[in-house]
Amino acid sequence: MMIISLVFLVIMFVGIYFYTKKNRTAPGNRYRKTKPVVHLAQQDYVEKDTDVALGLKSDELTLESTTTEPKLKSVSNQPDCVIVLYLMASEGSAYAGYELLQGLLAAGMRYGKQRIFHRHEHKDGRGTVLFHCASAVEPGTFDLTKMGAFSCKGLCLFFTASSVEEPLSTFDCLLETLDQLVEDLGGQVLDEKRVLLTKDRMVKYRQQIRAYENGKMTADLFAL
Repeated sequence: MMIISLVFLVIMFVGIYFYTKKNRTAPGNRYRKTKPVVHLAQQDYVEKDTDVALGLKSDELTLESTTTEPKLKSVSNQPDCVIVLYLMASEGSAYAGYELLQGLLAAGMRYGKQRIFHRHEHKDGRGTVLFHCASAVEPGTFDLTKMGAFSCKGLCLFFTASSVEEPLSTFDCLLETLDQLVEDLGGQVLDEKRVLLTKDRMVKYRQQIRAYENGKMTADLFAL
């Protein structure tokens, strides 16, 4: 009788074991990673489950990264603003010798690097360089040791907006210098296309400089 009871108990426990094993659910892995999406701004891996919990979608993060990146790139590639003006001697004449040298020095120009003249913040040559003055004919340089025999048909005054702190003020200083050179040496002021400079063209120069300054300000804001 006891043998029959033991056999019955064994059969019962075996049946219970297989029944519970069959109905047991497989354990879920809540940390299983799906294919990650990279957020370009932070370089973090975002899992799909995390997106759902935050109310976000992976494709929204991808769209954000692809739309903000080109904007920063276009601002950083802003072209420089180059201002070029010419002072040309009257037809049949030229700027020559020590008269030219005296006129340049009186206008605040100082001989320096690259064998051309430069206008500093102060007329006596102190401060940073604002703009430059070269000969309007090749090679554009001056030779002080042979200045008595030097002559040229014109002068080229120029600067880049990125090289000065206040481009508009520098432009005004350049115009004042040209006025003094015209008074001392004579001639006509031409634009970058060597066409007579007009008031309308001066306004366009100022608009060009302001556009550069606004673009630079925008670039600086994005860089913060």
